[in-house]
Amino acid sequence: MDLLSVLFPKEKRFYKMIEEQAVLVGAAVEHFNTLIGKYHTLTPKKRKQLVRLICTLEQKDDVLYTKIIRELKSTFITPMDREDIQQIVGTFDSLIDLLELLTLKISAFNMTRMSPYFKKQADLLSQAYTLINKCIFSIKDEKQVEKHCIKMRVLEQEADSVYISGLQDMFSDSMKPIDIIKLQDLYTSMEKIIDQLNDAALIIENLAVKYS
Repeated sequence: MDLLSVLFPKEKRFYKMIEEQAVLVGAAVEHFNTLIGKYHTLTPKKRKQLVRLICTLEQKDDVLYTKIIRELKSTFITPMDREDIQQIVGTFDSLIDLLELLTLKISAFNMTRMSPYFKKQADLLSQAYTLINKCIFSIKDEKQVEKHCIKMRVLEQEADSVYISGLQDMFSDSMKPIDIIKLQDLYTSMEKIIDQLNDAALIIENLAVKYS
């Protein structure tokens, strides 16, 4: 049995839209991970293409988010509380907004290379989003969601450690002040996105308890 029939047996269109949104955000996360992980081997043209792809996905998410909210307002009875549906889609919307902003910062900063700490952050972001998807598709199985959320918390702690290590290395190195400002901004922005994913896991965990 798929999540569509479990979560929304009567109003299937809501899950179809949530699933579409999850796919959009997931694609943006993977494009971002490719951009950061392969940054030094990508041509400037390819980097710009990936930036445009992420921005296009964010625009599509805006349209979809607006559509979901409109549907919520026009539907008399929903299979889940309206606030719960809105919280899920709102969290995904905030996530891709933050990711787009970070991507645009990287483009504006005209980075010539990516630090190993930032690459690790991007990899942890990708792993964390994979866990979020698993949580969503296990939402009627409280034990499975709990298992994925435990892994999510471990990843979040690892991300905190990478963030602090990156800051320590940055300030201990003979780096130009402008480069320090750029890196500190990127590290902190990435940390905020991973924290947002952790918040998403907590939301889904609470819903699993509520609807199991």
